[in-house]
Amino acid sequence: MTITKDSKVVIVGAGVFGLTTALHLSRRGYKNVHIFDRQPYDKNRYAVSLGADAASADENKILRASYGDRKLYQDLAFTAMPEWRRWNETLASTPSDELPSDLTQHTRLWDNCGYVRLSDRGLEDSEKETQKHFPAEVKYTQYRVSDEQRRADATRDGIPASKIDPFGRLDRALPTDGVLDMTAGYVLASRACSFALHLCQKAGVKTYFGADHALRRLVQHDGRVLGIESADGNKHIADLVIVACGGWTPSLVSQAEQLLETTSGSVLSIRLPEDRPDLWDKYSPEKFPVWDFNMGSYEPYKTIGGIYGLPRTPEGVVKIAFRGAKWTDYSRNSTVSGMPLSYPKTHVEKVPEEAMRVIRGFCEENLPDLIELDLEYERLCWYTDSVNNSFLIDYVPGTGNLMVASGGSGHGFKFLPVLGQHIVDSIERKETQYTRLFAWREVPHGSKNGLEEGPGGWRRLDKQKMVGRDTWKPSSKL
Repeated sequence: MTITKDSKVVIVGAGVFGLTTALHLSRRGYKNVHIFDRQPYDKNRYAVSLGADAASADENKILRASYGDRKLYQDLAFTAMPEWRRWNETLASTPSDELPSDLTQHTRLWDNCGYVRLSDRGLEDSEKETQKHFPAEVKYTQYRVSDEQRRADATRDGIPASKIDPFGRLDRALPTDGVLDMTAGYVLASRACSFALHLCQKAGVKTYFGADHALRRLVQHDGRVLGIESADGNKHIADLVIVACGGWTPSLVSQAEQLLETTSGSVLSIRLPEDRPDLWDKYSPEKFPVWDFNMGSYEPYKTIGGIYGLPRTPEGVVKIAFRGAKWTDYSRNSTVSGMPLSYPKTHVEKVPEEAMRVIRGFCEENLPDLIELDLEYERLCWYTDSVNNSFLIDYVPGTGNLMVASGGSGHGFKFLPVLGQHIVDSIERKETQYTRLFAWREVPHGSKNGLEEGPGGWRRLDKQKMVGRDTWKPSSKL
């Protein structure tokens, strides 16, 4: 199989992996690129409030290069940051009437507000590895929370004290350590996807959105994929099909079942009242950082950890999320093995009680002004974890003309502007350090990032008590 610049490429899935693939295919001169998705992204512009339910559709996502000893991901994140800045600059120089309705010249997709990674048990091992591997030229941007001199340095450098100790834990003499990383921040996720889609369409990528264009099946013959059949019954013949369907990927490509697992995080959002300028100021990205707490030391049903949050959005929404437990929903069976598969259970307006316990417990101690407010919404955000948290981007073994681009493992969004160049390298079968990193792999022995639990694991949603906003405030009981 030889793919040329005139070959017809069909991408199934218009989230981060699909968008970045289409964008970089067009930049490299491919002229016949088509994206299909069951969601009406041309209408809802990836907005959660309008029904978008993919992992890529979100208020905001963390942009950071803190990867411990995983230097290739660290380097890729540092490569992405200037590209995000260029997207900000492009938006600022484009007349608003030439942009999608959810974007204006004043939209800042990337906000370099800083990211404080906290623990009440000393500096976590992952942070020690990150600091060990960060380039020397960015060391000055790293402020140790427990170091009085580095806190003074942060003040000298014009960084508000609220960014290094956003919860006042030092003032309250609570155990606190960590690092404020001023290379990091967040991106406005749904609007970033909307902008990437805009760039794809400007480059000539053809898009097919809505229920009629959902994938019904892959069209196959003699071990080759000839194209796709959409829900409306039409067949779309292609030279190459790329499945980039996030949490739906394992159920669509059976060969990936042992390498990918669909899991969810728990997300709570609080809208700040318009008549509380004090809260709008406190939680603004100018005063408040991205943060996480005890990300490496959560113990189920015992401790507070595996939790993170972000500053308010321009609309005044503060998001707090729990990823200490990655929930599964084994509600489908493999069409090949017959074994249960975890599958996204979207539009669930509740979260597991354990997630609520952790988030509420943290807020009661550290963010009491938020816990007095009403929740905007509570939801599950469905990701696709790989066996080793590394992306899966490669041709499917034993099946001609079919690729998978998935396995974002909860950290793929930040690479939206740049990941596609490596996906196109994989398409063109170029061997690089990144195509090797993302290549099809053997299932490891022992720990498999939680996948070894299978349907018997404790994280299944049907083993959880689901709770809603009526359990949020301190006066309620869990």
